[in-house]
Amino acid sequence: MQAEQSLQSLSQITENYNDVDLTEEEEKAAISEAIKLAKKAKLNQIRSKEYWDRVNNPPEPPKFTAQQTFEYFLTQAKALNKNFVINDYNRSIIELLSFYFSNDPKFEESGFKLNKGIMLVGPVGCGKTTIMKAFGRNTTNSFAIVACRKVSQDYTDKTNGGAISIEKYSNLLASYPQMNFGQDKIGYCFDDLGTENIKKHFGNDMDVMAEIIYSRYDSGLAKQTHFTANLTSTEIEDTYGSRVRSRLREMCNFISFDTNSPDFRV
Repeated sequence: MQAEQSLQSLSQITENYNDVDLTEEEEKAAISEAIKLAKKAKLNQIRSKEYWDRVNNPPEPPKFTAQQTFEYFLTQAKALNKNFVINDYNRSIIELLSFYFSNDPKFEESGFKLNKGIMLVGPVGCGKTTIMKAFGRNTTNSFAIVACRKVSQDYTDKTNGGAISIEKYSNLLASYPQMNFGQDKIGYCFDDLGTENIKKHFGNDMDVMAEIIYSRYDSGLAKQTHFTANLTSTEIEDTYGSRVRSRLREMCNFISFDTNSPDFRV
């Protein structure tokens, strides 16, 4: 359209000055300029169409296989801790989580459920937090990791604490799709379950993590809810009660490190 307008304008200008003689070089320059304008207009038209095609038909985000998920995990883990290594204590767990975060049916062949979240349990320093952080960005079920102590402390905030804090962690987290393989909402991994304390907000006592677990359970967010913990199932019940333990059992796949796993921080 712009190209046609440019040529039409040039024609009108020529008609208005028919009595003006141009040299051959001047005529060539005028024609050349008109062609340039037409090409530029056409190029802009093509670019505009390509842009709106991309907006209206965005490319499908990639879906990694278990092997690709494993390799991407290792890259992320090395970025978090250059000394991270896959060893006899964590290899089977990382392979299992690679199946889970690629939505591979082999995960369920091991007796677990793809529609549940992850409860990663193990001794202090065995690498639970690093492993979950490195799996945080994946092509099927990305999540943000937050320490349970921070969640509990947020509840005491005088401005955004209390019910606002509970609501925040009881729901999905808004995300930039380009940062999480096309996912605009992601889950949470609550790190070090059991290390937080009961907190007060304007005098109200609250077992914050228990309340969040109830809320996420009621909202059907099991698959987007993960945990790390040093606690055994019995200790979870002792800390939070049988109702919380029952819900966690229904929400999560309990995956455990060997109790003899060393503290790699030493």
